[in-house]
Amino acid sequence: MTQPTISRIDLPLADGITAFSTLRNAEDPSIPYSGFNACHYVGDDPEHVKKCRRLLAGELAIREENIIIPTQIHSASVATITHLPVDPEDINGVDALVTNLSEVALAINTADCVPIVMADPESGVIAAAHSGWRGTVAGIAERTLEAMVSLGADRNRIRVAIGPSICTKCFEVGQEVADQFIDLYGNQSHTVISEIYPRPHVDLVRAITLSLTKAGVKPDHIALSEVCSHCNPKDYFSARSIGIKSGRTLTVVMR
Repeated sequence: MTQPTISRIDLPLADGITAFSTLRNAEDPSIPYSGFNACHYVGDDPEHVKKCRRLLAGELAIREENIIIPTQIHSASVATITHLPVDPEDINGVDALVTNLSEVALAINTADCVPIVMADPESGVIAAAHSGWRGTVAGIAERTLEAMVSLGADRNRIRVAIGPSICTKCFEVGQEVADQFIDLYGNQSHTVISEIYPRPHVDLVRAITLSLTKAGVKPDHIALSEVCSHCNPKDYFSARSIGIKSGRTLTVVMR
């Protein structure tokens, strides 16, 4: 595997907040781990992962231990980071991170699921969350907001940016999954589930946006990406394209 390089797509949050998703930079998109991958639990060569993390630390001008990357399991668990170093066990089985520390990079991995970064620039509280369909239904976005508020953030000030993820056209689901969104979103579920296809397709970004606004985030404080990870396998990892034993797009937020 060639030497990894780091490129990024910046996500708009607020002055003083760095937020971005990494580009894959794959030499061959068909090779599961080709490109930039800092995810340690998907079967990649540990040396490749270490190289990518060193690149990221250099990009951010911080120490590697200041980059916090949880072991995600599609849960609704949120970890609040109050000190360094972080014990890996404290972020095992966690899908969202919150902190008010500066120069600490919160990072989550996705490969079609939705990466969410949040910030209240006045209080200095930031967050990153991984929201697949399970996390969305379980309320990961709302729980992340609650953790931010517990550190002093104000829902009216919180800014949100959503990174590259699978689009509605590409996200076909079974009826049993669609039914969970119907139960959760009720009379708004028609805006989340598309029925123009033979089987249901879910608009995860729309679902998350509805959850965030219902929880108190102002609609004009939410910035959406229109990039589909599944449609762009050279730039982003996609589990639906190459399987779950593959790399991950990293989304980062830091104050």
